[in-house]
Amino acid sequence: ASPRLRSCLCWLVEQRAMAGPELLLDSSIRIWVVLPIVFITFFVGIIRHYVTQLLHSDKKVDLEQVSDSQVLLRSRILRENGKYIPRQSFAMRKHYFNNAETGFFKKVKRKVVPKNPMTDTSMLTDMMKGNLTNVLPMIVIGGWINWAFSGFVITKVPFPLTLRFKPMLQRGIDLLSLDASWVSSASWYFLNVFGLRSMYSLILGQDNAADQSRVMQDQMTGAAMAMPPDPNKAFKV
Repeated sequence: ASPRLRSCLCWLVEQRAMAGPELLLDSSIRIWVVLPIVFITFFVGIIRHYVTQLLHSDKKVDLEQVSDSQVLLRSRILRENGKYIPRQSFAMRKHYFNNAETGFFKKVKRKVVPKNPMTDTSMLTDMMKGNLTNVLPMIVIGGWINWAFSGFVITKVPFPLTLRFKPMLQRGIDLLSLDASWVSSASWYFLNVFGLRSMYSLILGQDNAADQSRVMQDQMTGAAMAMPPDPNKAFKV
C-alpha cells in the first residue's frame, strides 16, 4: 500500500478508537417505537387524504381569467417556436396579438380586481380547512409522539454526519458525546412525515392530499396564485 493510503487507514482507525464503543439498541425498540411511529404517520396521512376530499369544495372558475391565461400561453409558444413556422403564418399570428388597432393585447382591457381575504368568505373557508386538515393534525400527533416516545435512540444513518445535523436528527436528546448519525424518535417522526410520499403516491395516486411536503408547497404558492394575472401588463410593446 502507498504511504498516503496507509496514513488514511491509520487516521480512520484512530478516529474510530476515539469515537468510543458503538451503541447496542434493544430489539424491542424496533417493535414498540420504530414501527408504531411509521404506522401512525402513514395512517394519519391516509385519514388526512380522505378528510380533505370530504371537505373539498369546487372553486368557481372565472372564464375571462382562463381565456386570458390561454392567450398568454399561445403568445409565449409563438415567441419560442415562431422560427419553425412560415414567415407569413408568424406574421398573421403576430398581427392577431399585437396589431396597433385590432390586436388582442391592444383592444382588450381587463379590469383586475384583487381579492381581499378579509372579505372573501371562500378564501377564509379554504384557509380554515387547510389548517384543520394539515396544521392541526401535525401539531397534535407530533406532540403526542414526542410525549409518548421521548428519549429513544432508534436508528442510525449509514453514513457519517457533522455536528450541524444533531439538532435535526436528535430532537429531544441532549448528549454531546452522541454521534450525529444517530436518530431520535421525535426526528424519526418528522422524517416519516416527509419521507412517505412515495408510498402515498403508490397507494393514493399522484394527486393526493396525504403528502405533507406537497401540501406545504401548495400553501406557499397559494398566496401568489390568488392574485390573477394582469393581461394589461403582461405584454407591452
